[in-house]
Amino acid sequence: MNVYMARQPIFDNENNVYAYELLYRSNGKENAYNGVSGDESTADVVTNAFFGLDVKNIIGGARAFINFTGNLLKRGIPKMISPEILVVEVLENQLTDDDLLDACMELKELGYMIALDDFEYSSAYSELFQLGDLVKIDFRTPQKSIEETAYVCRYSNKLMLAEKIETREEFEYAKKLGCTYMQGYYFAKPAIMSGSSVQPLPLNLMKVMQLISEPEPDVDAIVEVMSRDTAMCQRILRLINSAYFGVSNKVASINQAILILGLDYLREWVYLMGMQKLTHNDNTEAMKTSLLMAKLCRKISLLIPEDSENAESFYLMGLLSMVVFSGERALAQALDEFPLTNDIKRGLLRRGGIYSDVFETALSYTNADWERFEEIIGKYNIDSASITDLFVECTQEIEKIQMV
Repeated sequence: MNVYMARQPIFDNENNVYAYELLYRSNGKENAYNGVSGDESTADVVTNAFFGLDVKNIIGGARAFINFTGNLLKRGIPKMISPEILVVEVLENQLTDDDLLDACMELKELGYMIALDDFEYSSAYSELFQLGDLVKIDFRTPQKSIEETAYVCRYSNKLMLAEKIETREEFEYAKKLGCTYMQGYYFAKPAIMSGSSVQPLPLNLMKVMQLISEPEPDVDAIVEVMSRDTAMCQRILRLINSAYFGVSNKVASINQAILILGLDYLREWVYLMGMQKLTHNDNTEAMKTSLLMAKLCRKISLLIPEDSENAESFYLMGLLSMVVFSGERALAQALDEFPLTNDIKRGLLRRGGIYSDVFETALSYTNADWERFEEIIGKYNIDSASITDLFVECTQEIEKIQMV
């Protein structure tokens, strides 16, 4: 399915892009916020930026301004993103208790920049004001309020961002007030960005959420559920591959991917995924096909003695068969989104070697390409009847799994 979000550039006084504010959009036609809950919209923005779109292409070398609700601040969700790129936006009316202030203090200590959004100075918010690194001043508010807030910011050495700038006069006025950064229609409207993202099946996601919330999560049980949902696996692999996660490991199995992330980190990402509305189950058949390929690749690999110990790597290769959707160049580009071992990538690209042969054996059998099938199994002296038995076993196993 398609996913959407918008980005609006934030400029410095020299008209250089300093950052992009990432904004929720429900579709590609309405370039406006449609009133869904704050938790859901932020979850959508964060997960789409990292899973559905390439966050590196969205912000380049700039920072990302993202608005977080009080609930997400308390859970520490901003800590899932590197402080090198994230600016945490906080609405003044969200910080109404000590827990929220403590959450912001912790983020500050970890090196995150705090931006106070739609802020109008008041003594009632003095504690919050001290925590902020940057104050966003809404230029659609009365001039007196703008000037009073700007005065206090200058006196307190706070950076100021003038937002909703719509004219040249407002731009010049903002500079005179001492605003370092600018944002608004005068410079650029939010630009809608879209991409394709396979969604996890709700049943699998709910099961993982349940398992990972246990006092002592059963990693094997989590791996078992995630191993039957290619969408969840693709999302976790993209996350690990993110330049902002800072991991250079090459993944050979789902269990390894979970160990790299760690249960605490995985728990928060699963929580965010669960906040999105997963109502589209049109990929159930594709999920079944990829699961069949995964199981079949693993079983076929066990017939080849020299590589039987790497059965889980063959399983992961088969599970990712959903990305095999176009020409080799596009496929190679898609595989770059995943931190896979070279063996798995070569197998999916069908560039020779045992992984490629196992993948082609499973693919040619499921596609009834018997000439190619007989050619490959002949190299390993595998009886075609044994592959048929394996195919039946895999099909029966999948039929027992509740997918929806």
